[in-house]
Amino acid sequence: MKIAVLLCILGAHLPLLTALFVVTSPRQFYTASYGNNITVECRFPVGSNFNANQLNVYWYHILGDGSLQEIYRMREGKEMLQDQPSEYKERVFLMWDELYSGRALLEISQVRVSDAGTYRCAIDLNGVDYKDTALKVTASYENIETSVTKEKEETEFICQSMGYPLATVAWLDGNGCGLNETANTTYFTDNQGLYNIKSVLRVKANINRTYVCTFWNKELNRTTSTDLRITDIKGTHEEADIFPSAVGIYIIIAVVTAPIVILIVIILFLFWTVKMRRRQHKTYKKTNMDHSLM
Repeated sequence: MKIAVLLCILGAHLPLLTALFVVTSPRQFYTASYGNNITVECRFPVGSNFNANQLNVYWYHILGDGSLQEIYRMREGKEMLQDQPSEYKERVFLMWDELYSGRALLEISQVRVSDAGTYRCAIDLNGVDYKDTALKVTASYENIETSVTKEKEETEFICQSMGYPLATVAWLDGNGCGLNETANTTYFTDNQGLYNIKSVLRVKANINRTYVCTFWNKELNRTTSTDLRITDIKGTHEEADIFPSAVGIYIIIAVVTAPIVILIVIILFLFWTVKMRRRQHKTYKKTNMDHSLM
């Protein structure tokens, strides 16, 4: 309630206060990468007799509906974070040493997509003033997952990546011709606010060319591309070729083993023939001996 009254008084007397005490910002907006840290800043005049115990610092995140969400408060040189929103706990810090230089630096760690927006720095020190600055959050579509599925009549190419804000996906063939009309691109946002984009391109199976999948992040004016070919078929997409490969292996085994089997049969036959001849010879010899004795 006191803060609301403070801001109302500030708005009513801003022209007068501006001439006495002015809060400024060195930058109108900041750009932070998702998952990294960012420091936003406002500046205020300090005298030689500056006493941090007389300083009040407030940082707000202005939400989409225009309401103020207080994310950091320091009153009379002491942090007061008991009412700090849970999504900012242990993620926002004020650099105290810089206060003596007239700088209120707020560090936001592990930046999230939801951190994007306008931030207001309000300073109360022998006068009251505030300054707004904007924060943009980006996440580059650096890691592009790809897959290629070859069917009888078509080959399916898939590109999938995550980032922020929403990117545009473009397909080109090896000659640089656009193929967007034949591509199907869909997306959804995950629980972190990142866009998960999937783009599918289908071409005739007998056209063996190189295809380029490009993600364009307009906010960063940055493109990320990858090349796909029919020869890039990997993983589960090789299942269609397992049966032909197995047949080929069986044929090779049969060709290699057939002569060996035939040779073994011949050797066994010769062994059996020799054995039978020896047996017949013994029988014949025994018969002759019996006749001699008679």
